[in-house]
Amino acid sequence: MNNISQLQPSALRHLRFLEELRLSGNQISRIPGEAFSGLYSLKILRLDANLISVVPDRSFEGLLSLRHLWLDDNALTEIPVRALNHLPALQAMTLALNRIWHIPDFAFQNLSSLVVLHLHNNRIQSLGANGFDGLHSLETLDLNYNELLEFPGAIRTLGRLQELHFYDNPIQFVGQSAFQYLPKLHTLSLNGATDIREFPDLKGTTSLEVLTLTRAGIHFLPRRMCQQLPSLRVLELSHNQIEELPSFHRCQQLEELDLSWNHIQFIHPEAFVTLHSLTKLDLTDNQLVTLPLDGLAGLTHLKLQGNPALSEPFTKESFPKMRVLEVPYAYQCCAYGSCSSFFRVSSQWKAEDMSPEEEDPHKRTLELFPGHTDNHYDLDADDLHLDLEESKLHPTIQCTPSPGPFKPCDHLFESWIIRLGVWVIVLVSVLCNGLVILAVFASPSYLSPVKFLVGSIAGANMLTGISCSMLALVDTLTYGHFARYGARWETGAGCRVTGFLSVLASQAAIFLLTLAAVQCSLSASCVRGYGKSPSLGKVKAAAGCCLLLSCVAAVLPLFSIGEYGASPLCLPYPIPEGKPSTLGFTVALVMTNVLCFLTITGTYIRLYCNLLKGEFSAVWDCAMVKHVAWLIFTNCLLYCPVAFLTFSSTLNLFLITPEVIKSIFLVVLPLPACLNPLLYLLFNPHFRDDFRLLRQKGQDKGGLPQSCRAEDTEKSSYDSTQALVNFSDIDHMCDAPDSLAARPILDSYSFPSMTLIPCQQRVGTRGRRGAVLSIVPASLTARR
Repeated sequence: MNNISQLQPSALRHLRFLEELRLSGNQISRIPGEAFSGLYSLKILRLDANLISVVPDRSFEGLLSLRHLWLDDNALTEIPVRALNHLPALQAMTLALNRIWHIPDFAFQNLSSLVVLHLHNNRIQSLGANGFDGLHSLETLDLNYNELLEFPGAIRTLGRLQELHFYDNPIQFVGQSAFQYLPKLHTLSLNGATDIREFPDLKGTTSLEVLTLTRAGIHFLPRRMCQQLPSLRVLELSHNQIEELPSFHRCQQLEELDLSWNHIQFIHPEAFVTLHSLTKLDLTDNQLVTLPLDGLAGLTHLKLQGNPALSEPFTKESFPKMRVLEVPYAYQCCAYGSCSSFFRVSSQWKAEDMSPEEEDPHKRTLELFPGHTDNHYDLDADDLHLDLEESKLHPTIQCTPSPGPFKPCDHLFESWIIRLGVWVIVLVSVLCNGLVILAVFASPSYLSPVKFLVGSIAGANMLTGISCSMLALVDTLTYGHFARYGARWETGAGCRVTGFLSVLASQAAIFLLTLAAVQCSLSASCVRGYGKSPSLGKVKAAAGCCLLLSCVAAVLPLFSIGEYGASPLCLPYPIPEGKPSTLGFTVALVMTNVLCFLTITGTYIRLYCNLLKGEFSAVWDCAMVKHVAWLIFTNCLLYCPVAFLTFSSTLNLFLITPEVIKSIFLVVLPLPACLNPLLYLLFNPHFRDDFRLLRQKGQDKGGLPQSCRAEDTEKSSYDSTQALVNFSDIDHMCDAPDSLAARPILDSYSFPSMTLIPCQQRVGTRGRRGAVLSIVPASLTARR
């Protein structure tokens, strides 16, 4: 590159023995007449990467020995027909990367020796019916990346054509006989002809070895295809609409078959029986349910990803020569042992392993798949040599996706600690939450709003235990051979039900806990400001809204917003090497939960600050306030690891091992469902009260007369360790003047066995005490 802007006529006439002249990469915009006169021995002329827009008629006069001409990457708008008539010995010419829009008739009539012609990356829209007349020796024609709307019939005059590349033209019509009777043609590449609905008739094109018809609209393959193409070695039909495959009975030389991105649902049982030379088969992203294995013993490369219904396991005996295997599910790789090979072999079909020449479609050669020359190894030369020697006896199989903690081969729960932990969570959460629900809703005692919410949280926690029990049951039933059923479990209704129950339960528990915290704060504020607290009916309506929101969150993954089947745990949380499509839903879910926990924390801090100031001196259910506080503490603490995993996966940072992540999802995530009821059963006096009332109620129904049962029930209904008077009456009692003291008003309620116990609490620095009133059975008072 010398930044030459113009050539002087006859400036090179004295270089009569010059054989190669390179003027590429300059600023030449015009070739003057007789610019190369006198160069009788010139064989190679490179004028590429200039600004040439005009080639005068006599520009190449006298170049009788010229064999190769580069005029690509210029500004030509038409074929320099008259200038090319002076090059009878020309064998290869490229006019690519110009602005040529039309090829006239007889454009190359004097180029009878031309073998290779590149016209790709132009703007060719039309081509004369006799546009290629005179090209008697042409073997390679490249028309990729133009604007042709119709397949040019002039190609049929090229009797010696061997390679035809026709990628990315907006072809709307291809005649049925467009490719007939081209006996020398061995490579045909046609891409993007979306209006081609039928496989072309290739009668008389018997030497075809490589056929590429991608991104067309082909619906089926004719049964006579192999009869017309007995020499076919490579067949690429990706991105079509093929629905079924016939038998390839007479394509016995077929080595590579690419049918990816079609709609194939059925393959003839004997489709591959006679394909003994087949080594590479690509059926990615179809709708296969089964794959006939007869005739596939010689495969070295097989791609089956993107066929979710194809869950059948494969054995080593099915593919004894297999080197690269890509299957829909990691469980299908379990038969091939550990997939983390001693040395890592790069995927030979991935685009990133291609060289730039292979990546460019118009430079593709006979080999449509990348070769083995780009493989990378992570070993020293000596170790690599030893491994290659050993691999001759024990070939390394690269199988993807690889099994791992989230895609186990033998056990869903790979550790006995996790297995026992899950079973403990199941038993405790189901039994203890059942006791809480029974004590709260079956007891004849007063059902306060916060008590109702505690019982509702227990119901949500029980659903968590049920979802965990389904995973534990699957682990038990598939113990030792989970790989056989893993794919069917992930894609089945059972996994979706498990995931639905898990998300519904966890979200309902968090929303109801938020409601309980807000209800406690609002009740105290309303009692102070308005003399009454929110009614139970309003709290039930709010709880119904929480349940509705939880149902919406749980239903979304069933409509492809998130995914339950990303792992056998059936949770819509991100996993290492998982699909990123679930990340948005998970982040939204976790952000919502974090917002709820922040609301809970802020509400309860405000409530406790007001209590410490003595602003709420009305009757208050101390036990329930403390219980909700314990629930907040434990649930917030146990949710932190889940939030950390979600946000770290958003940044693609998995800072801990997959085994630990799996343990968090199986043990830590459902642990609140186990601890919440235990806190109520062990530390809340309400449970002991309600349990005693239920036991007395059962005894009364079993052995007392009707009158005695009614009287005892009436008495026991007041037997509670906490105030069961509604907040409006207590507020009137506390706001009454001294003439109407608390005891006369309480006497109006006729509690026969109750004694008023003030619950004092030191507040502030002045030693004031806020009276928190409780109603306790007289028997308990006497006992004290």
